[in-house]
Amino acid sequence: MSTAETPLTAPRCACAPTAPASNTATTSHVPGLPHPHDEVDPLALVIVVNGAKTPEGRLQAGAEDLYDAVARAITAMLHDARPECIARVRAWTDDRIRKIVKRARNRAWRQIDALALPHVTVTVGSATVAVFAPLRPSEYPPVLRSAQVAGLQADATGRPPHPDAITVHVNDALHMSTGKTIAQLGHAVQIFGDECPVEAAAWIAAGCAVNVVPGIPTGPLAVRIEDAGFTEVPPGSLTAAISL
Repeated sequence: MSTAETPLTAPRCACAPTAPASNTATTSHVPGLPHPHDEVDPLALVIVVNGAKTPEGRLQAGAEDLYDAVARAITAMLHDARPECIARVRAWTDDRIRKIVKRARNRAWRQIDALALPHVTVTVGSATVAVFAPLRPSEYPPVLRSAQVAGLQADATGRPPHPDAITVHVNDALHMSTGKTIAQLGHAVQIFGDECPVEAAAWIAAGCAVNVVPGIPTGPLAVRIEDAGFTEVPPGSLTAAISL
């Protein structure tokens, strides 16, 4: 199932540098769905990368295309108007905004993309990703459960960023995997949409491009992501930031 990105509603205010933003949000529980605060079977946004390989055995998707596709697909899901997507996203944002990154290729990828579960699929250049409305592990169909988490490694191609891209800084001192970087990128663009709605509306209209660069700059930041520390990095690590 494919869909274009959905515009934001009316902007609220211009963006200003924020205090440190964690990967947590607390609002109200959505009736009809299990309570989000469940550490045994937690809700998570599921991002699946088409892991097709080149003849040399490298990931077909270049890093620049992959990051753009992820940003566009996550943004589309966050603004998807389907009732089930709205309910699941709302329940998910009641708790830690977990994001799970998986990979699949060939037949497994085609089966995942054909699932009836609500999702959006986006292709940018060499990269294709599917983002599923938040799911609990107990809800995964077998083909999604068996999709691999580890081993995703995208190589930079040198493609220049889109002129309307926002710059997402990632903490290269943490030596995060491509999958972990994708999750932090997802957190950053999600918080960007919440904290900077005027700028985010223009960014979405221009196609949701990102320029992912190593190193966190000093000075004011529009968005800071401090990871909860479930995988790869210590709790409270500053993993990603957006400067405008």
